[in-house]
Amino acid sequence: MRSNPEKPGSQGMSERYAVTPRTVLGKRAKRLRREGVLPGNIYGRGLDSVAVQLPRRDAESLLSTHGLNSLFELAVDGEKDQRPVIVRQVQRHPLSREILHLDFYQVDLARPIQANVPVTLIGEASAVHTYQGILITGLDHVLVEALPAEMPSHIELSVDSLEELDSQLTVADLAVEDGVRIMSEPEIMLARIARPRIVAEDEGEDELLEGEEGALEEGEEGEGAPAAEDEAGD
Repeated sequence: MRSNPEKPGSQGMSERYAVTPRTVLGKRAKRLRREGVLPGNIYGRGLDSVAVQLPRRDAESLLSTHGLNSLFELAVDGEKDQRPVIVRQVQRHPLSREILHLDFYQVDLARPIQANVPVTLIGEASAVHTYQGILITGLDHVLVEALPAEMPSHIELSVDSLEELDSQLTVADLAVEDGVRIMSEPEIMLARIARPRIVAEDEGEDELLEGEEGALEEGEEGEGAPAAEDEAGD
């Protein structure tokens, strides 16, 4: 069950999800999953961990709406105040990818946090069409520091400026809002235009032919020198 009060900070509206304290722990949590209920834990800086549970459908909706690192509220049954949290970790079944467990991190709204934020490439690199270049992607996320309410769900990076072969974009090219700090090294590559393979192969063949011709000319000169010496000796 959830409601939609106003969200603190720049993220606008916050959704509130209801959870209940969990008494079924350890391997016995399998029974909860069979009943359509998912186990979770709430933890935070200086806080005791609290075992909770919520309906699977709410967990799926929560992840679809917020993903990781986006701020929302948990209303724990029996507690007066809501808890501002982010999803810090999701455990999934290795084959079915079904959600098995959620870890919620309770934040201090006045204290910055760090999180890995996805980088989303947008736009069109003209070098791909002009020179048949190949768009190579590098790191797909960056480490970001921000207040919980200011933490971006993702950072967009336009590849429109990639107009030439071998051009690239790095972490230094990312633009973020005031109050958001990127912690990853600025020189890390995010996107690059690689030369088409057929061009690279042609260039390699040209270099090889030039080398062979050079060797042949040197050989011809070498063969002519001893003949002149023989004539002089006679």
